Amino acid sequence: MTKKPLVVAMAMVFSTTAFAQENQTVTEFDEVLVTATRISEKVSDSSRSVAVISEEKMQESQPASVADALKNEANISVTNGPRASSQGVEIRGLSGQRVLQTIDGARQNSNSGHRGTYFMDPELLSSIEVVRGPASSLWGSGAIGGVVAQNTKSAQDFLEEGDRFGGYIKQGFETNGDKIKTSGTLYGLADSIDWLLSGSYHDSNNIKMGNDQSLENSSSEATSGLAKIGWEPTNDQRLQLSARFSDTDELVPSNPSTHVGSSVPLVKRNTEDQNVTLDYSLNPTGNPLLDLNATVYWNSTNYDEDRVTKDQFDSTKFETIGFSVNNSSAFGNTVLTYGIDGYQDTINTVRDDNGQTGQRPDDIDAETTVWGAFTKADIKLTDTVALDVAVRYDTFENESKNLGLSSDDNALTPSVGLVWSTTDWLTLSARYDEAFRAPSMEEMYSTGSHYCIPSIPGFLPNGLCNTFEINPDLQAEKAQNKELKADMRFADLAGDDELAITLSVFRNDVDDFIEQSVSNPLYGIPGLEQTTSWNNVDEAKLTGFEFNTRYRYKQTRVTFNYGQTEGKDKNTDEYLSNIPAKKMGIDLSQSIMEGDMKLGTRFTYVAEQDDLPVVNLEQYDAYKLWDVYVAWEPAKGTFEGLRVDFAVENIGDEEYRQAWQTLYEQGRNFKLSARYSF
Repeated sequence: MTKKPLVVAMAMVFSTTAFAQENQTVTEFDEVLVTATRISEKVSDSSRSVAVISEEKMQESQPASVADALKNEANISVTNGPRASSQGVEIRGLSGQRVLQTIDGARQNSNSGHRGTYFMDPELLSSIEVVRGPASSLWGSGAIGGVVAQNTKSAQDFLEEGDRFGGYIKQGFETNGDKIKTSGTLYGLADSIDWLLSGSYHDSNNIKMGNDQSLENSSSEATSGLAKIGWEPTNDQRLQLSARFSDTDELVPSNPSTHVGSSVPLVKRNTEDQNVTLDYSLNPTGNPLLDLNATVYWNSTNYDEDRVTKDQFDSTKFETIGFSVNNSSAFGNTVLTYGIDGYQDTINTVRDDNGQTGQRPDDIDAETTVWGAFTKADIKLTDTVALDVAVRYDTFENESKNLGLSSDDNALTPSVGLVWSTTDWLTLSARYDEAFRAPSMEEMYSTGSHYCIPSIPGFLPNGLCNTFEINPDLQAEKAQNKELKADMRFADLAGDDELAITLSVFRNDVDDFIEQSVSNPLYGIPGLEQTTSWNNVDEAKLTGFEFNTRYRYKQTRVTFNYGQTEGKDKNTDEYLSNIPAKKMGIDLSQSIMEGDMKLGTRFTYVAEQDDLPVVNLEQYDAYKLWDVYVAWEPAKGTFEGLRVDFAVENIGDEEYRQAWQTLYEQGRNFKLSARYSF
């Protein structure tokens, strides 16, 4: 090996993934991506900036949501406040519909106003993979900021040689909000058929913030379930049917990221999310031209809302039917992956205007149809240089049935990546990606009233209602991302140890940003705007980097990560809103008792966000968070099969608020869970 550089090692524990193929050597710090990049590849071999959260990591942190499971990663933030049901994921300053969400490879497209869209209970997941940066050449519309790919558990994750049946039961409790959570899983194998049933239930009271004040209307109750059955008629084929659901009841503001107010009524909301997915894979041994994967899926999300302070009942139904077929063929030094996919989204809303005739949004009856085709070539140019080139074509149509209007467009999104393994410890890469996000049906075709101002005697005797204006000419958002990455891997620097260092630097130019704006003020008076519409406005320039260092010495592990993003308007050079503050995290853990117990502590520092637009008067202060965690899982003896996890989050009961968020976050929280496997 060439001369090893002097490094200061800071790293975190990552478990070896169970998805590694036999011909892939995977160290503890080199996970394998199985979904997010649509091919199986090691993190160190990918030219993309990625993060992988294993089941082990989720057991240690006991996250309340998918977003919560990602909060400690560089340049990844949680949006929409502490209410878990409404939390979203922000990647490099982009969130909402600009971050694509998938579950077992099936797109999750539901989006409606301020309602939550991440419904998976982390207890049902085996891993979460995140791609930072645009990925439309692989996934099509929506992946301007990145991809959050969730992989659910299956019987194959648990079954060992000779096993035919097993399961576990798990009970958890949290002091903040007096949250209880019960979950369990059964799985088995009969000849060539494997199956799994998994479910969870939680019930929590109001959250307490760092100032020991309760966040009113933040309690919730939810049930989730997952069923899978897989059949392998031959060693080369697998057919898998899965179904999942979640059902959440809560009493929250109509916009859960803020408080109840005059324009934010209290809502008794029931959210039902369902999915059925059928997967088929064919990979004949000895046939390099055939590695086929086909998926058909159906998603349905229903929001039923009792606006208790208005005596009104609203409903929103979002449904997706989609498919994907792709194949990989190996030709000498080239692997060609190609496929087609498509989906149709439908949205139907009912807005009750009881007591507010003409003062509510109109109903929406609309659908979006998307067809896409893509191809990706992974070419090994030399023993040390590899090239990946991809291109995708999409055509999409939005149709408003109630308005009798429609629009259509298409997009071509190329990407190219170059990977150079300079030595056995250093890999350099560079890539360019284009991406797009098609405008949603709500953005194009919302009509009716957005909000109303009550009568003001002598000035506004009839009050004033702000109404939606349609914009059928709304253009798709477009992104061009340039990225450089350095990945360093070392072993045996000081004996039984490993070191991984990754640095990614990026610039993402996003044009035709779609933003909601109010305009046409009455008599030119601010605050009396008469119309609301979605328009293409900013041309954004997002620049920044992620730095991640992980080190293991025997049973001691430490991580250091840092991320920052700067967002500016390319025309005015003014800072953009909604860009996260700089964040640094350190995680130190020590395994004892021959690895049966792990003790860990985590420190997070988030800097003051003072890169603000000129008109912004808010102040977002810096804050520090300190957590500790303990995991105990005896490998043998009387307590074999038992696992206990204990954590204390925000030990100092810090009162803090993330930049651009309205609500303060959760205060001190003690978490305890026990799982028994049989």
